[in-house]
Amino acid sequence: MRKYNFVILLLIGFLIMSSSQMTEAKTNTNQQIPFLEQLLAHSLKHEEIGSIKIENDSGQQQIFSINDGFQERVLRKVTYWLNNSSLVDETMEVSLKKPSNKMTLKMASDDVITIEPAYTCNIDNMHRTCTAKDGELIVSDKSKKIQIKSQSLYDWLLVGWRKEVDGLTKEELLEEALYTRYLNELDPSYAEYFMCPKIKIEPIDGDPRRHIVFASALNYSGHHGGDFNRLTFSVSDSNLTGLHVTNVKIEEHISEEESEKQCRTFD
Repeated sequence: MRKYNFVILLLIGFLIMSSSQMTEAKTNTNQQIPFLEQLLAHSLKHEEIGSIKIENDSGQQQIFSINDGFQERVLRKVTYWLNNSSLVDETMEVSLKKPSNKMTLKMASDDVITIEPAYTCNIDNMHRTCTAKDGELIVSDKSKKIQIKSQSLYDWLLVGWRKEVDGLTKEELLEEALYTRYLNELDPSYAEYFMCPKIKIEPIDGDPRRHIVFASALNYSGHHGGDFNRLTFSVSDSNLTGLHVTNVKIEEHISEEESEKQCRTFD
Protein backbone atom coordinates (compact mmCIF):
# COMPACT_ATOMS: atom_id res chain seq x y z
CA MET A 1 0.00 0.00 0.00
CA ARG A 2 2.84 2.38 0.89
CA LYS A 3 4.56 1.55 -2.38
CA TYR A 4 1.34 2.31 -4.25
CA ASN A 5 0.98 5.71 -2.53
CA PHE A 6 4.61 6.52 -3.30
CA VAL A 7 4.07 5.79 -7.00
CA ILE A 8 0.96 8.00 -7.06
CA LEU A 9 2.83 10.89 -5.40
CA LEU A 10 5.73 10.46 -7.81
CA LEU A 11 3.35 10.55 -10.78
CA ILE A 12 1.62 13.69 -9.49
CA GLY A 13 4.98 15.38 -8.98
CA PHE A 14 6.02 14.49 -12.51
CA LEU A 15 2.80 15.92 -13.96
CA ILE A 16 3.19 19.18 -12.01
CA MET A 17 6.80 19.57 -13.17
CA SER A 18 5.84 18.82 -16.78
CA SER A 19 3.03 21.37 -16.68
CA SER A 20 5.34 23.98 -15.19
CA GLN A 21 8.00 23.32 -17.82
CA MET A 22 5.45 23.57 -20.63
CA THR A 23 4.17 26.88 -19.29
CA GLU A 24 7.70 28.22 -18.97
CA ALA A 25 8.56 27.05 -22.48
CA LYS A 26 5.44 28.73 -23.85
CA THR A 27 6.31 31.96 -22.03
CA ASN A 28 9.87 31.88 -23.36
CA THR A 29 8.57 31.24 -26.87
CA ASN A 30 6.28 34.27 -26.66
CA GLN A 31 9.11 36.42 -25.35
CA GLN A 32 11.33 35.38 -28.26
CA ILE A 33 8.95 36.68 -30.92
CA PRO A 34 10.80 39.59 -32.59
CA PHE A 35 9.44 43.06 -31.88
CA LEU A 36 8.70 43.84 -35.52
CA GLU A 37 6.68 40.64 -35.89
CA GLN A 38 4.62 41.59 -32.85
CA LEU A 39 4.17 45.08 -34.27
CA LEU A 40 2.91 43.76 -37.60
CA ALA A 41 0.58 41.38 -35.75
CA HIS A 42 -0.69 44.27 -33.56
CA SER A 43 0.09 42.19 -30.47
CA LEU A 44 2.59 44.32 -28.53
CA LYS A 45 2.22 44.36 -24.73
CA HIS A 46 3.15 47.48 -22.78
CA GLU A 47 4.46 45.41 -19.86
CA GLU A 48 7.22 44.07 -22.12
CA ILE A 49 8.67 47.58 -22.41
CA GLY A 50 11.01 48.55 -19.58
CA SER A 51 11.34 52.21 -20.49
CA ILE A 52 10.91 54.75 -23.27
CA LYS A 53 13.49 57.47 -23.83
CA ILE A 54 12.68 60.54 -25.92
CA GLU A 55 15.36 62.94 -27.13
CA ASN A 56 15.51 65.73 -29.69
CA ASP A 57 18.19 67.65 -31.54
CA SER A 58 17.94 70.51 -29.02
CA GLY A 59 19.34 68.30 -26.27
CA GLN A 60 16.03 67.80 -24.47
CA GLN A 61 15.23 64.30 -23.28
CA GLN A 62 12.91 62.42 -20.96
CA ILE A 63 12.59 58.82 -19.79
CA PHE A 64 9.29 57.10 -19.01
CA SER A 65 9.60 53.94 -16.89
CA ILE A 66 7.31 50.94 -16.41
CA ASN A 67 8.16 51.12 -12.69
CA ASP A 68 6.47 54.51 -12.25
CA GLY A 69 2.70 54.41 -11.88
CA PHE A 70 2.05 57.63 -13.81
CA GLN A 71 4.73 57.05 -16.42
CA GLU A 72 3.36 53.56 -17.07
CA ARG A 73 0.36 55.24 -18.69
CA VAL A 74 2.72 56.68 -21.31
CA LEU A 75 3.95 53.17 -22.13
CA ARG A 76 0.34 52.02 -22.47
CA LYS A 77 -0.39 54.94 -24.79
CA VAL A 78 2.63 54.37 -27.04
CA THR A 79 1.87 50.63 -27.23
CA TYR A 80 -1.73 51.38 -28.18
CA TRP A 81 -0.63 53.69 -31.00
CA LEU A 82 1.92 51.18 -32.26
CA ASN A 83 -0.66 48.38 -32.29
CA ASN A 84 -3.05 50.62 -34.21
CA SER A 85 -0.49 51.82 -36.74
CA SER A 86 -0.50 50.74 -40.38
CA LEU A 87 2.38 49.47 -42.48
CA VAL A 88 3.58 51.77 -45.26
CA ASP A 89 4.06 49.63 -48.37
CA GLU A 90 5.74 52.35 -50.41
CA THR A 91 9.50 52.68 -50.87
CA MET A 92 11.27 53.02 -47.53
CA GLU A 93 12.11 56.62 -46.74
CA VAL A 94 15.44 57.48 -45.18
CA SER A 95 16.35 57.81 -41.52
CA LEU A 96 18.87 60.46 -40.55
CA LYS A 97 21.98 60.02 -38.41
CA LYS A 98 20.70 62.85 -36.21
CA PRO A 99 16.90 62.97 -36.51
CA SER A 100 14.98 65.89 -35.02
CA ASN A 101 13.34 63.53 -32.54
CA LYS A 102 14.10 59.96 -31.56
CA MET A 103 12.36 57.40 -29.37
CA THR A 104 14.26 54.49 -27.82
CA LEU A 105 12.39 51.55 -26.32
CA LYS A 106 14.35 49.44 -23.85
CA MET A 107 12.56 46.10 -23.78
CA ALA A 108 12.33 43.73 -20.83
CA SER A 109 14.30 41.27 -22.99
CA ASP A 110 17.12 43.90 -23.20
CA ASP A 111 16.42 44.46 -26.90
CA VAL A 112 16.62 48.09 -28.01
CA ILE A 113 14.07 49.48 -30.48
CA THR A 114 14.33 52.92 -32.08
CA ILE A 115 11.53 54.96 -33.62
CA GLU A 116 12.09 58.17 -35.57
CA PRO A 117 10.37 60.24 -38.26
CA ALA A 118 10.70 59.09 -41.86
CA TYR A 119 12.33 61.65 -44.14
CA THR A 120 12.19 62.40 -47.85
CA CYS A 121 15.45 63.85 -49.14
CA ASN A 122 16.16 65.78 -52.34
CA ILE A 123 19.45 66.99 -53.79
CA ASP A 124 19.45 70.36 -55.51
CA ASN A 125 22.69 72.02 -56.65
CA MET A 126 24.74 69.59 -54.58
CA HIS A 127 22.71 70.51 -51.49
CA ARG A 128 20.72 67.82 -49.70
CA THR A 129 17.41 68.82 -48.16
CA CYS A 130 15.41 66.40 -46.00
CA THR A 131 11.81 66.84 -44.93
CA ALA A 132 9.92 64.70 -42.43
CA LYS A 133 6.93 62.83 -43.87
CA ASP A 134 3.90 63.80 -41.84
CA GLY A 135 2.55 60.90 -39.77
CA GLU A 136 5.17 58.36 -40.91
CA LEU A 137 7.82 56.70 -38.76
CA ILE A 138 10.68 54.26 -39.18
CA VAL A 139 10.90 51.50 -36.56
CA SER A 140 14.27 49.76 -36.23
CA ASP A 141 15.07 46.49 -34.49
CA LYS A 142 18.79 45.82 -34.88
CA SER A 143 19.42 45.89 -38.65
CA LYS A 144 15.77 45.42 -39.64
CA LYS A 145 13.52 48.39 -40.36
CA ILE A 146 9.90 48.94 -41.29
CA GLN A 147 7.96 52.10 -42.02
CA ILE A 148 4.61 52.70 -40.32
CA LYS A 149 1.97 55.40 -40.27
CA SER A 150 0.51 56.68 -37.01
CA GLN A 151 -0.43 60.34 -36.86
CA SER A 152 -1.00 60.24 -33.09
CA LEU A 153 2.39 58.68 -32.32
CA TYR A 154 4.13 60.97 -34.83
CA ASP A 155 2.63 64.10 -33.24
CA TRP A 156 3.47 62.85 -29.76
CA LEU A 157 7.08 62.11 -30.71
CA LEU A 158 7.54 65.60 -32.12
CA VAL A 159 5.69 67.64 -29.50
CA GLY A 160 3.31 65.75 -27.23
CA TRP A 161 5.89 64.05 -24.98
CA ARG A 162 6.93 67.42 -23.53
CA LYS A 163 3.37 67.98 -22.32
CA GLU A 164 3.16 64.77 -20.31
CA VAL A 165 2.17 65.50 -16.72
CA ASP A 166 3.90 63.54 -13.95
CA GLY A 167 0.66 63.01 -12.08
CA LEU A 168 -3.05 63.44 -12.60
CA THR A 169 -4.34 66.32 -14.71
CA LYS A 170 -6.90 68.74 -13.26
CA GLU A 171 -9.64 66.97 -15.19
CA GLU A 172 -8.56 63.57 -13.87
CA LEU A 173 -8.35 64.89 -10.30
CA LEU A 174 -11.89 66.25 -10.59
CA GLU A 175 -13.14 62.97 -12.06
CA GLU A 176 -11.47 60.99 -9.27
CA ALA A 177 -12.85 63.30 -6.57
CA LEU A 178 -16.39 63.01 -7.92
CA TYR A 179 -16.14 59.25 -8.28
CA THR A 180 -14.87 58.88 -4.70
CA ARG A 181 -17.75 61.02 -3.44
CA TYR A 182 -20.30 58.81 -5.17
CA LEU A 183 -18.52 55.55 -4.27
CA ASN A 184 -18.88 56.43 -0.59
CA GLU A 185 -22.65 56.25 -1.06
CA LEU A 186 -22.37 52.53 -1.84
CA ASP A 187 -21.93 49.59 0.49
CA PRO A 188 -18.35 49.24 1.87
CA SER A 189 -18.03 45.93 -0.01
CA TYR A 190 -17.43 47.99 -3.17
CA ALA A 191 -14.51 49.89 -1.64
CA GLU A 192 -11.85 48.21 -3.81
CA TYR A 193 -13.41 49.48 -7.04
CA PHE A 194 -11.33 52.61 -7.45
CA MET A 195 -8.99 51.81 -10.36
CA CYS A 196 -9.39 53.90 -13.53
CA PRO A 197 -12.59 55.68 -12.47
CA LYS A 198 -14.76 57.10 -15.24
CA ILE A 199 -17.51 59.68 -14.84
CA LYS A 200 -20.06 60.82 -17.40
CA ILE A 201 -22.46 63.60 -16.40
CA GLU A 202 -25.67 64.65 -18.15
CA PRO A 203 -28.20 67.29 -17.04
CA ILE A 204 -31.71 66.10 -16.26
CA ASP A 205 -34.19 67.78 -18.61
CA GLY A 206 -31.67 70.56 -19.22
CA ASP A 207 -31.81 71.65 -15.57
CA PRO A 208 -28.28 72.68 -14.38
CA ARG A 209 -29.31 71.93 -10.78
CA ARG A 210 -30.00 68.26 -11.48
CA HIS A 211 -27.68 65.71 -13.08
CA ILE A 212 -27.57 62.03 -13.85
CA VAL A 213 -24.10 60.57 -13.35
CA PHE A 214 -22.84 57.33 -14.90
CA ALA A 215 -19.83 55.98 -13.00
CA SER A 216 -17.52 52.99 -13.46
CA ALA A 217 -14.19 51.65 -12.19
CA LEU A 218 -12.14 48.46 -11.93
CA ASN A 219 -11.33 46.39 -8.85
CA TYR A 220 -7.86 46.96 -7.41
CA SER A 221 -7.18 43.25 -6.80
CA GLY A 222 -7.27 42.65 -10.56
CA HIS A 223 -4.07 44.70 -10.83
CA HIS A 224 -2.19 41.96 -9.00
CA GLY A 225 -2.55 39.16 -11.49
CA GLY A 226 -6.22 38.34 -11.10
CA ASP A 227 -9.14 39.06 -13.41
CA PHE A 228 -10.55 42.54 -13.58
CA ASN A 229 -14.15 43.13 -12.60
CA ARG A 230 -15.92 46.40 -13.38
CA LEU A 231 -18.35 48.26 -11.15
CA THR A 232 -20.96 50.44 -12.85
CA PHE A 233 -23.67 52.52 -11.23
CA SER A 234 -25.82 55.59 -11.80
CA VAL A 235 -26.39 58.54 -9.50
CA SER A 236 -29.12 61.14 -9.57
CA ASP A 237 -27.43 64.23 -8.12
CA SER A 238 -29.62 67.21 -7.31
CA ASN A 239 -29.36 70.07 -4.83
CA LEU A 240 -33.13 69.73 -4.50
CA THR A 241 -33.46 66.04 -3.66
CA GLY A 242 -29.89 64.96 -2.83
CA LEU A 243 -28.16 61.80 -4.09
CA HIS A 244 -29.90 58.63 -5.25
CA VAL A 245 -27.80 55.66 -6.39
CA THR A 246 -29.30 53.13 -8.81
CA ASN A 247 -28.31 50.38 -11.26
CA VAL A 248 -25.36 49.06 -9.24
CA LYS A 249 -23.80 46.21 -11.23
CA ILE A 250 -20.60 44.15 -11.31
CA GLU A 251 -19.26 42.88 -14.63
CA GLU A 252 -17.03 39.94 -13.79
CA HIS A 253 -13.93 38.80 -15.69
CA ILE A 254 -13.98 41.55 -18.30
CA SER A 255 -11.63 41.14 -21.25
CA GLU A 256 -8.16 42.65 -21.42
CA GLU A 257 -9.40 44.89 -24.21
CA GLU A 258 -12.20 46.22 -22.01
CA SER A 259 -9.88 46.84 -19.06
CA GLU A 260 -7.46 48.72 -21.34
CA LYS A 261 -10.35 50.80 -22.65
CA GLN A 262 -11.50 51.60 -19.10
CA CYS A 263 -8.03 52.86 -18.17
CA ARG A 264 -7.34 54.69 -21.42
CA THR A 265 -6.96 58.46 -21.09
CA PHE A 266 -6.25 59.13 -24.76
CA ASP A 267 -7.69 58.55 -28.23
